[in-house]
Amino acid sequence: MSGVAPDDGIGRRSPFRPDIEGLRAVAVLLVLIYHAQFPWFGGGFIGVDVFFVVSGFLITGLIVRELQETGTVSLPAFYARRARRLLPAAALVILVTVGVSIVVLPPLRLPDLAIDGAAAALYVPNIRFAVQATDYLQADFDPSPLLHYWSLGVEEQFYLFWPALLLLTTRLASVKRRTAAIVAVVAIVGVISLVLSLALTQVDAPLAFFLLPARAWELALGALVFLSAGRLTAIPRWVAVLMSAIGLAFIVGAGAIINVATPFPGVAALFPTVGTALVILGGFHVPLAGPSRLLATAPARWLGRISYSLYLWHWPVLVLPAAVAGEALPMPMRVGLAAATIPIAALSQRFVEEPIRHGRVSGLRTGRSLALAGVTSLMVAMTSIAVGQATGLPGGSLGAEVAGPTPELVLPSASSGNGTAPTPRSSGGKPKPTASATLPPTANGSVPDDVIPPLLKVRTDVPPIYRDNCHLSATEVRSGECAYGVVDSPVTVVLFGDSHAAQWFPALERIALERRWRLLSLTKGSCPAADISVWSPSQKRLYTECDEWRASVLERIAQVRPALVVISSSRIAGLMISQTETVASQSHDELWGPAVQRMLEKLKRISGEVVLMGDTPNPKGDPSVCLSAHLDDMLACATAAKIATLPRRAATEARVSEQVGTTFIDPTPWICPSDPCPVIINRFLVYRNGGHIATAFARGLAPYVAEQLPDIP
Repeated sequence: MSGVAPDDGIGRRSPFRPDIEGLRAVAVLLVLIYHAQFPWFGGGFIGVDVFFVVSGFLITGLIVRELQETGTVSLPAFYARRARRLLPAAALVILVTVGVSIVVLPPLRLPDLAIDGAAAALYVPNIRFAVQATDYLQADFDPSPLLHYWSLGVEEQFYLFWPALLLLTTRLASVKRRTAAIVAVVAIVGVISLVLSLALTQVDAPLAFFLLPARAWELALGALVFLSAGRLTAIPRWVAVLMSAIGLAFIVGAGAIINVATPFPGVAALFPTVGTALVILGGFHVPLAGPSRLLATAPARWLGRISYSLYLWHWPVLVLPAAVAGEALPMPMRVGLAAATIPIAALSQRFVEEPIRHGRVSGLRTGRSLALAGVTSLMVAMTSIAVGQATGLPGGSLGAEVAGPTPELVLPSASSGNGTAPTPRSSGGKPKPTASATLPPTANGSVPDDVIPPLLKVRTDVPPIYRDNCHLSATEVRSGECAYGVVDSPVTVVLFGDSHAAQWFPALERIALERRWRLLSLTKGSCPAADISVWSPSQKRLYTECDEWRASVLERIAQVRPALVVISSSRIAGLMISQTETVASQSHDELWGPAVQRMLEKLKRISGEVVLMGDTPNPKGDPSVCLSAHLDDMLACATAAKIATLPRRAATEARVSEQVGTTFIDPTPWICPSDPCPVIINRFLVYRNGGHIATAFARGLAPYVAEQLPDIP
């Protein structure tokens, strides 16, 4: 984060607000408390919004003062000052984080981290993370140690166009109307951005959160506060105190009340941003009074002074140890790590930020600063990419396809551990046995060199429905034709549900080709087939698109009158019991059972046979990532059956399926035939990621699925 300082980076004195330096301390503490997972501050991420308003205030001040003094703005000099201020510490943290990650992270995480590092070095990390957040193939990745760079991307992109916009405004306006023109342009940008933010938060919250167009209003608000400074220097003391107190209450209250389920930025972002504006406005009174005076104390100013380095260092310091542990760290350890970040940040500020910022290392010449900035950014990006390419998996064919035909999958018996043929059909809603404590133990060993698919390719080895846009994203509501198998066949089969239905596409496609069926694949991310409204984890609101899409699918099924409909849904869903209240589906079978039954009854009326495919066991973490770090110990990546499976849910679904007269298939014995649930069966990787079975494994299960499907004409 950029921030106030006694000078503007080229040795020229500029108005200094010690209370704003203290305000930066409040902002970074909120972020630090939030990421350390302290209780009572689930919205501490709003500290970033405080930084945005402060940055808009300070940067606009620098630009406008230069316009007033010289009649123009030297864009190269401005960019050079920003580069000296922001780049040194940012580049250092990227390199250190990538370097440490090589040692401590599983190899399979390094290619993604390499791209994150390159994006951060090239000032587009927010775009990178926005794409990840809206991509159902990447949305469940572990958080990147460089995730916090998204906010720097927003600011750096703002710095790129803001001075040019204000300079253009002054060139187009007459001398007498320049100030009014600047105010008008800033206000227009702010209003347009705010309207976009409010609208986009409702339809695509990740884009609203990460991208500059939906965040620019926060920086524009800070700019408007600066432009109003001349009218507020004589405000009464009591007004200044009241404004500062209300502003701080807004900021701290937002940190305590807002949480990760709050649609953000949207309306909620008005509280911390308006609060920040009020604090800055209250500080115009001289001398400082009330909360503004408290913010200007030496401890607050010192913490604010190191806040940029503290922001950069705190996230990797907290995330990397947790990644090594493979689970959330206990509170005392998180507190210790958060506290350790403060001296690290102080050293970084003293020996990296300050010397380069003031030219004691590289000098103050604009051309040299820009050249060094460009070279440094490119070198950091190239180094990061090189790390991702050079740190592949050992073991030869773990990163390459093995020649020859893919073997058939032969499942071990759940009772004996021997290879078995497909088990008898489960009809009339009678569930197959589920994993239990009586399962035989899982054998240990090394990851086969000829594992299917190779570890490096498992994440991208997805069913064709993803690249054909037949598995819809959160904001899409209409499926396309999405016909597979023998598309002109008179027998139509429909696959219907969320991504846990989509994972069965490879098996059903193979069956459809063998039996000459037309297969319609109608699936949508995070949208279960059960007849109940759900919460959208990505949009942080009622998932209205799910309800709309589900209704359209039922209309299409009624038109097609398929011979068979196969539905499946993830057991991880937030069920809406009101417009604002949600409950976890896996612990509320009294809601889930009737919702599934309603859907089965609807489908029974408009189609032929109906099959309810139970959910697959859920592993702990991402098995493929884990395996990349435990090539000689597959058991280290297995998950206890009592954790991975949910027998109560299977029993509930079997019961309602039997009541309706449909077929229930429980895939648990195929995926968890022993305890703990294995991550490799034969040579096949069981899971593509932490929530879905692998494509090749699903295709290999086709004979087992086919054996249990009801007969259709």
